[in-house]
Amino acid sequence: MRIAPLTHALCALSLSLAPGLAQDTRSADLILHNGSLWTGNPAQAAAQALAVSDGRLIAVGANPEVLRLRTAETRVIDLGGSFVVPGFNDTHVHVQSAAQFLEFNIMQAGNQEQFVERVKDVVSRLEPGDWILGGLWGAYDEWSVGSAGNEKRQPFRPDMRLVEEMTKENPVFIQKFDNSEFAANQAALRRLNIDPENLPSLRGVEFIRDADGFTGVFKGPGARALFQAKVPRRFSMSRRMGQTQHALEIAARSGVTSLSDMSDEEQLQIYRDLQAEGKLSLRVDYRYPLDSWPELKERGIKAGSGDDWIRLGGLKGHIDGIMGTSTARFYEPYSNDPMNYGRWRRLMVDEQGEFVEGQFLGHMLAADEAGLQMSVHAIGDEANGLLLDYLEELNRKNGKKDRRFRLVHAQVIASSDFARLGPLGILAEVQPYHLSDDMRWMEERIGHERCKTAYAFESIAEAGAVLCFGSDWPGTSAASYPINPMLGIYAAVSRQTIRGEPAEGWFPEQRISVERALRAYTYGGAYSTFEEDVKGTLEVGKLADLVVLSKNILTCSLPEILEAQVEYTIVGGRIVFQND
Repeated sequence: MRIAPLTHALCALSLSLAPGLAQDTRSADLILHNGSLWTGNPAQAAAQALAVSDGRLIAVGANPEVLRLRTAETRVIDLGGSFVVPGFNDTHVHVQSAAQFLEFNIMQAGNQEQFVERVKDVVSRLEPGDWILGGLWGAYDEWSVGSAGNEKRQPFRPDMRLVEEMTKENPVFIQKFDNSEFAANQAALRRLNIDPENLPSLRGVEFIRDADGFTGVFKGPGARALFQAKVPRRFSMSRRMGQTQHALEIAARSGVTSLSDMSDEEQLQIYRDLQAEGKLSLRVDYRYPLDSWPELKERGIKAGSGDDWIRLGGLKGHIDGIMGTSTARFYEPYSNDPMNYGRWRRLMVDEQGEFVEGQFLGHMLAADEAGLQMSVHAIGDEANGLLLDYLEELNRKNGKKDRRFRLVHAQVIASSDFARLGPLGILAEVQPYHLSDDMRWMEERIGHERCKTAYAFESIAEAGAVLCFGSDWPGTSAASYPINPMLGIYAAVSRQTIRGEPAEGWFPEQRISVERALRAYTYGGAYSTFEEDVKGTLEVGKLADLVVLSKNILTCSLPEILEAQVEYTIVGGRIVFQND
């Protein structure tokens, strides 16, 4: 790509427009030309160039006409044939968790060398006294990354002795992905007045030793409680700011220009601080917990409150758990656990710990009446079916309206429930990369028949629901889900792992086209926040949020989708990432 000389001044704006050119009459701050543009606009699906002024698109069309809008001050970029799409909108991320996960994790570490390298990296970026937390080792021991379930590797357990010297000034407390084991360095043990050279006998705690002594790993029912009072529950705001800025850099490198986040209110304040400093590099749809609707109602917040950078008025709830820990709710038991239906009860419980369905529905009815938008996590077929029942009750009690209910994950849907999606106006907030990663163990957990309606993107779309794609970044304790939209598009189109397994695709009848996947990652996200009039397609008057890719993913092979690189990420006409 070449940056053109800024020598051509615009003498007049009374242009004779060629067919297919859309523009207004302002001069341009930025022009991109000589590209292949997928606009997402059915009325003008393809174009060669676009122009931006004051953060919005003022022209989309052919090269000669758009180039007439340049002045001596216009930055002009020759795309050299690169592929341009609207900015990616990730409808489901947890930035607080992702920021901390990026700082340190050993989820995919398979040997001590990789573990030591990760610790060395994080120590180089911390202040003395900062705790190192997280870890999550072992998640890919049983099924390795990219496996379709036919490959396993040797179990890994960190040896803390290898990092003692480099972590003398940073207490370390990390855990295995399933919380069955924990590890600490000597600095952390000394915070508990425990002598690592003379370990005490503690009830419910087993210190793991080998021929050379204590490895730093311990387990048992009392292991977690050992550190509970000493490990900080929150990082400082300055540390979180640094973590967030790193996370936003990764998002920009991935072409993400908007996202929906479900973090704590400190994260919201960080966004506001970045916005005030002109450093916020993407647009945020922030979602509060479902049961916080009374506070939002009192503050006058409704769906669509906020501005173009930070939107409020969305709520997030849970009605079941996840399949990775067998806590998702199903009509029939798990295939590998005949007594378990996954009736998860963390939210809305009575004094006996029982899930109170009516109370959950009561929150939904009140939030809906207050003009707030809801999104609810549902994995199992029973959870999804129950939410559809609740939406029918919302229609009966509050009347039918454009509520754009976001069915989060919509992971396994009973065959009989697909027909209800369209009439209820469902937005399926799905994360396609889940299927690439989860197929390692899905059929073992719920059997072949139920997998036929798992991640059923084609059936969901054909039923009339709106697909809006996301990543669920950074994932769960059992799986890593990167924010890269290319992974999600590839998964939705191929239904394969990143290694191309299985060759024919996993339940290939549920494949969707690249164009439908692109629309779900762009327009679908804008529609999910009632912002389809201002973003999600490349049209005159809309926000200049767009991504330049190294490959035309509409025409390249499936493996090449994974190879596509982001060359530019542009938000509001500002280049927030450029691949040099």
